[in-house]
Amino acid sequence: MNAGPYLPKISDLQAGLFVALVGIPQCLAYAMLSGLPPMYGLVTAAIPGMIAALAGKSAGVTVGPTNTTGLIILTSLSPWAGQPDLLLTAMATLAFLAGLSRLFIVLMRAERIFDFVPEAVMVGFATGAAIIIALMQLDEFLGAPFSNVRNVVDEIRLLFQFDWAQFSFSSFLLATIALASVILGKRYVPKIPVPLMVLVISIILVAFNLTPMAEEWITLGDTTVINDGWPKLAQTFPGWSMIQALIIPGFAVAFIGSLELIVTLRNRQEPALLRRELGSQGLANLVGSLTGAFPASTSLTRSVLLDIGGARTLWAPFIAALVLIPIILFGSDAIRSIPQPVIAGLLIATALSMLKPAAIRQMLRVNSATRSLFLVTVFSTLILNFHEAILLGAALGIVMFLFQASQTSLYLYRVNERQILEPVKTPEQCDHLLIQVSGSLYFAAARQLPDRLDALICESTKTLTLDLGHAHHARVAAVQALLNFAEHCQHRGIRLDISSPSPELKQLTHSMGVRLPWSDQTLHMHLSREQTP
Repeated sequence: MNAGPYLPKISDLQAGLFVALVGIPQCLAYAMLSGLPPMYGLVTAAIPGMIAALAGKSAGVTVGPTNTTGLIILTSLSPWAGQPDLLLTAMATLAFLAGLSRLFIVLMRAERIFDFVPEAVMVGFATGAAIIIALMQLDEFLGAPFSNVRNVVDEIRLLFQFDWAQFSFSSFLLATIALASVILGKRYVPKIPVPLMVLVISIILVAFNLTPMAEEWITLGDTTVINDGWPKLAQTFPGWSMIQALIIPGFAVAFIGSLELIVTLRNRQEPALLRRELGSQGLANLVGSLTGAFPASTSLTRSVLLDIGGARTLWAPFIAALVLIPIILFGSDAIRSIPQPVIAGLLIATALSMLKPAAIRQMLRVNSATRSLFLVTVFSTLILNFHEAILLGAALGIVMFLFQASQTSLYLYRVNERQILEPVKTPEQCDHLLIQVSGSLYFAAARQLPDRLDALICESTKTLTLDLGHAHHARVAAVQALLNFAEHCQHRGIRLDISSPSPELKQLTHSMGVRLPWSDQTLHMHLSREQTP
């Protein structure tokens, strides 16, 4: 922890306390979003948060539960939801695997894997997740929490069957106030923790029964067991079947959670710290899995609050985590008194913050491929498990990229009597053609090349110049494709000249013992003519 290094600065104390207090309702809400008792959210912010601060380098990164991974955790742990002991074992196993996945990425120097997630997938995932988070809170918003709700389909079905006689205006009012406190507070008084003030006031109203409305509010103490002291830890080791079931979700949690880290570091102009921060979060999750934490990641919102609070050194995120320890040990009375409508309002506010209208409009307008990728990710997020949806979107994006990269661009020119090139869009009757090949020449792109070239040749063509000056990444498949095409031209009585090959391509053909009709002289003539105005 940096210089002036051994003592925290006043600004670090202020930022740490600010983030800890403002983050309490978020941590509780995200634990419940993950299908876990709320106190585990505080543990996840405390232990992994301290470990990540000790092992990290950035003063502006705080680690704990997040909304982006909450629903992945929920769906991943749902098979053990009715078995509390196994649920804790699965929670610890998932955290351990998420930490291991991050460390594996660091050890393999594979950070570039995150570059393969298209922007359309990220925007689609965030949009689908926001819709689900908001929909799943509507029953608490109405003051009549549903039971046995496993997914968004169950929630929608029960909403259509809702008995409006159970509607609680006081719960609706409180949830609306909590929602408005986030939206209006962030807009007009961003440095004042308005949501925290609403939370504290609601706790006081419940604890001291200061209003008749408080009797109608369902509190966290009514729906879950909350006691002073450290929450119960996993008592058994996971079986192989549990580990197998959680390997992919563990990687998905690490993968998606790391994207918020990348955004945070880019915003702070600290991208060079990515490997160090990934490693620190991997270690934080490994330790957290042994101490009652579920998978932790960079919290984008609380990291922004560190900057607002004036964080200068790593003491700030460490203090933000440390402050939660006494609350876990001695704050159960206050936690039990939190009304669920407040949590519902905060989560819906979180969902709204995840929606990016400008980005959504861009995804829908750019081109058909981007639009399709965005819509597929949104709908798969709504109907599949979260980790399946994000991995499907990423895989589809990679497939689309490979498909686009598998075709080189071909530009057709007619060579007239004065040896000057004239661009043409379709094959014409002419004696001499030049085809310029642009793009990569490997695998599928190379294998398609002979047929695509053949389709551009006229019946009257006697001479064909193949310009490879803009082709690159030629592999064995490219040599085989050029050899096949040369034999095809010879069979048709067409003279083939191949100009501007790269030194690597010529060396490759030599190593393979292959002879192709290179023509340096033709290349020079055509390039000089092509550049003549």
